[in-house]
Amino acid sequence: MGIMVTMRRLTIILGIFATTILLGSTGSIELVEGSYSDNTRGDSLKITGTGDKITFEFQNGSKFKFELDSGTYKTEKLSGDGSYILRISNEEQFELIDGATDKSIGTYKLYATPSLFKKLLSILVSSALVFSVIQAYLKVNKVWKRRKIVEVANSISIVAAMLGFAVGLPFLLNNIFITNDYFSAGKVILGLTLAVVFTLIGIGAFVDANRGVGFFTLLGRALNLERKESGELLSDMLRPKGARKIIDILKKLAAIDDDIAQEEIDLINQFSEKWNIEIPELKPGKPEEVTNLVELKALVQSYLDEGPDTDVAEGLVDLINLMAEADDEVTEEEAMAVAEFTGMIGYYVSAEKGGEMEMWEVNIVPQGDDQISAVREILPELDVVEDRGGRVFKVGRYFSEDYAEAVCSKYISLGLYSNTTKLMVDFSKVS
Repeated sequence: MGIMVTMRRLTIILGIFATTILLGSTGSIELVEGSYSDNTRGDSLKITGTGDKITFEFQNGSKFKFELDSGTYKTEKLSGDGSYILRISNEEQFELIDGATDKSIGTYKLYATPSLFKKLLSILVSSALVFSVIQAYLKVNKVWKRRKIVEVANSISIVAAMLGFAVGLPFLLNNIFITNDYFSAGKVILGLTLAVVFTLIGIGAFVDANRGVGFFTLLGRALNLERKESGELLSDMLRPKGARKIIDILKKLAAIDDDIAQEEIDLINQFSEKWNIEIPELKPGKPEEVTNLVELKALVQSYLDEGPDTDVAEGLVDLINLMAEADDEVTEEEAMAVAEFTGMIGYYVSAEKGGEMEMWEVNIVPQGDDQISAVREILPELDVVEDRGGRVFKVGRYFSEDYAEAVCSKYISLGLYSNTTKLMVDFSKVS
């Protein structure tokens, strides 16, 4: 008797258990992720997601999110009139039902599953939010400990930070209320958070000197500063290469005759304003610093070493001539400088384009061993060479005859015999 009761109880328990499994399996069938089609209607869609939430993406790009409700996947109609229901036959087939009329919209069957690459890509996309959080932290971390420094605050574009709100908010609303893409919504929220942080740093809210100053006052100051600096990048893009050195060359050329004319100042200011380069105020008359020809030549060479465009370099020749003639008086030193610098620039252009150019070579011809020793003391970097049957020191090549003669005169005044030799340099043969 006891055995019979026990068996009966066991049968009831097994029956209940089997029914639970059956009901559970019926209600927990999950559709395989992939592409489905209804052959009778010629319609297709893609299913992503598993568990309590799955997303339908139709050919036109619209998305619907179905959620599991009492064992049935449902989604509310956009019109608010009832809902759509999924009647799942098996993991690869389902029927889409209009909940309001209980009529079938279509029967869809699986015809393609995501490739391994797409699955991997899906995993990476899903983990993008984590990477975005790390990226955002690294961006903020770099400036956070410097947030109290005025220069750091001024280096942040307030307009760019505030545009983050204008761009991010529409996407956030779309992701939450239309597409239900919460991963993308999370990324947008992260972007908006960064926009808030950089806006606060950019207006100088953390700078000690700004304590007690209102938000809108700080914002106004920051916007005003950005307005003044808004053309910096564009100006740099429009400036010729080495523009600052061109201005320095013009300033030193104006002072080469130990007198700066107002016309020369006007020309310098014209180009400094055009290129948006700030320079100290120049006053006509005797310059504060004396400029010598050797120093100015080194500056021109430094400019050419930067490799400016040949068209810009040729334009500098005209600019140098304009500067020399600006005060309607060309001194001997100015004429010599113009000739030499014109030659230097011509040499640079010829080397870039190829061609032939005349130059003057300065030689010191020592008269005996005593003068050889003297030259070696004055110019230790030079070596004596055999040239035209004699021993000479080659001082250098120059671009204007006057400049070369001036160099010769310098060594002649020291009691050394010096001369100039004209030669032609063919750049087409220089590799």
